[in-house]
Amino acid sequence: MSTPDRPDLSARLAPEPQAQARARAYAAPEASISEIRPHLFIGNIYSSYRREALEPNHITAILSILDARHALWSSQRVRRLVPEENHLYVPCLDNSTMNLLPFMARVCDFIDKHATAGADSNVLVHCQAGVSRSAAVVVAYLMRRDGMALDDAIEAVRERRRVRPNANFMDQLRVWEAVGYQIWQDEQGAVPKDAYRAFLDKRAALLESMGLTGDEPIGMPGL
Repeated sequence: MSTPDRPDLSARLAPEPQAQARARAYAAPEASISEIRPHLFIGNIYSSYRREALEPNHITAILSILDARHALWSSQRVRRLVPEENHLYVPCLDNSTMNLLPFMARVCDFIDKHATAGADSNVLVHCQAGVSRSAAVVVAYLMRRDGMALDDAIEAVRERRRVRPNANFMDQLRVWEAVGYQIWQDEQGAVPKDAYRAFLDKRAALLESMGLTGDEPIGMPGL
């Protein structure tokens, strides 16, 4: 019962109809995608298979930096826009021990190939949230392509998207800068440069303290 001082709140506090509540609970998460520079985008996992993210931005290549493959990448609607040969998956955890540096040259080559392939070629780099792993890779690419200092490269990305590579990836970007975008002294990839060797020693000590080897499997076979 309501009074002038105490209005009846029952209508406002009534539960949602069951169908409406169920629809709200299962509402699809939003795809988030940002253009960092012409032909280069960062996004979250949903942007890698949602048509409303891929099609308007004319995405023709995808670099997935993630702990598992997603089944929807193989769907017809995705492969019609991004052929399998234009999709590179790099298994990667967003944690304190993941080493991305051995992949950096390859992923930078992939980004450059597709970002410079022509006016109609655009590459999406994504991880789970589009904040840490994918941002670290795009920063590394800008550093190598344009000779940018780390601070300048990350600031350039942050002007277009809110990103925050984790402390481990920031350490690796400092190594990437110190070694001049090449972590090995030799062509065979057997002798690390000093900055990379120091990083490997630090990582090995951390892994040992955690009871890990660094060879543990990454994520799940697929989502």
